[in-house]
Parts: sequence; structure tokens; C-alpha cells
Amino acid sequence: MTSPTPMIACAAALAAVMAPGIASARASEELKPAPADFAEMEACQGLRAKYPDLAGKTLNVGLGGYNMGFQQPVDGNPDDLEGLDPDMLDRLGACLGFDYEFQLGAFNVLVTSVMSGRLDIGPSIYVTPARSEQVAFVSSYQVVDGSVVPNGNPKNLQSVDDLCGMTISAAAGTYEATTIAPEQTEKCLAAGKPAVDVLLVQNTDNAIMAVQSGRADIHLTSGAVAAGLANADDRLEQAFYVDLPIRSGYPIAKDNTMLQNAVLDGIKVIQETGVQKLIMDKWGQGGEAQRPVELFD
Repeated sequence: MTSPTPMIACAAALAAVMAPGIASARASEELKPAPADFAEMEACQGLRAKYPDLAGKTLNVGLGGYNMGFQQPVDGNPDDLEGLDPDMLDRLGACLGFDYEFQLGAFNVLVTSVMSGRLDIGPSIYVTPARSEQVAFVSSYQVVDGSVVPNGNPKNLQSVDDLCGMTISAAAGTYEATTIAPEQTEKCLAAGKPAVDVLLVQNTDNAIMAVQSGRADIHLTSGAVAAGLANADDRLEQAFYVDLPIRSGYPIAKDNTMLQNAVLDGIKVIQETGVQKLIMDKWGQGGEAQRPVELFD
């Protein structure tokens, strides 16, 4: 998509007012504590009193494309999303008293849209130095990257060292495009090998299609996304994993300190119940990647 369009993913306030049949509500209820439980917790009641401006507010949550395991349509329905982010936002909304809507747009304008205030918060994305100069992040887990290649792995790509002369598909502004590919190109050139070519696209969906169509040899993305893509599409398979020295977090405008602190406090409650690890395990990220929630501002 060239411009964001609004798309209601769910009403994530008190579970009593959640509409029946919403994907994130269905998914969220499977794991305990469920959103309804957070609405009733004493700690969350205290947070709603601490942050009264969030009560009844609808937050605009940006998306830069769909990501398997994080925010994915149910049965192809773009108004019906499930994944790690909806499961977390359902509980945050129930705890803090807000509703939310997803807005789908191009990934390369996601951070600037949050920075400008057009979006209240973004999905969980990599916390990079460049992004941290623009927005604050509430982060609660470490990142492991995965990769997807055409079925059969025709180029026999087993590690980043095999990427010399290969074409990576990546959304503009992603860590894979701005850091992994340039760093690996330096190593390739130093060894007398061809550079890594990067096919820049607008979002994750287009990056995947580039691999499916043969325009790219590989797509690097979160390990959870890579696993979901390979499981859902018999044209793709996983290749290798890359340990990244970065965290993932929810971007929020630097001047929106109220929302930063509210999300930080809300995720603390979620982590204390143990359900974040269950959510991460469910959607393929792995609960062992959880870290104590921090604010990077």
C-alpha cells in the first residue's frame, strides 16, 4: 500500500465490551490471564487511576505490512488480525482502559508517522540507534532473526556468510536493509567476493513476494515471522538464524511521556503474571527471549 488506510483490528478495552468473534479476542482468551482478568486486577485498576486520560481512548497502532506471528490476517481477512501484538495489546488495553485500531501503511514511513503523532504507537519493531533518535521505545524482548528462501533452498544458503552475490529482499528502513546487508557486504568485498544486493520494497508482504517470484534469493526477518511464513507457504522454507544484538519494542513519540510510562507499567504487570512468555512461545518468538521491560527514550 502506498498510503495508510484505517483497519479496525479489535476493541481492546475491558473484555466485557469486546465484540464477539474478533480474532485477537479469540486468540487472547486461550492464554491465561486473559484480557478480562487484567481488567479486574487491582494493579491494573491502579494504573487506570494513574493514567485517566487513556480511559475510553482509541489508540492508532501503525503497521508497515503484516508479519506472520506478530500481526497476521485470519483466513485472509484484513479486518481480523491475530498474533503477538494483538495478544499483548488486548491485555494492555484491558489493563489501561483503552481501545485500539490498526492502521496499515508503508513500513518506511512508520517511525516518522509515530514521531509526528499521526500514529499513537507502532507495532513491535527492532530498536535501532537511528530509530531511537526519532522515537522512544518500550522494549520487553531480545531479537533473533530468521530467513526464508524458496523451497529446496536452491542457493544452499546456510549463514550470512553465504550472502555474497545474493539478493536480499527487505522493506526500506529495516535493520536487515540498513545494517545486516551493509555489514555483510563489507566482509564480502574484503574477501574479494561480490557485494550483497538489496532489493528494497515497501513492506514485508512485497519482500516475501520477491522471494516467491525469484526476484530475490532470501528474505531476512524476525525468527518468529520466518517460521510462520515457512509453515504457511509450501513455496518457502527456513534457511538459517542470526543472533542480533538488538531488542524489539513498541515505538512511541518522544514527547508522549504519558503513553510511554503507561505502556511500560502495563507490560510490567503482564510480565509479572507470566503470560508474555506464553504469548511469545505461542507465536514462535520464544519465551526465553523475554527481558525485563525497559523504556529507551
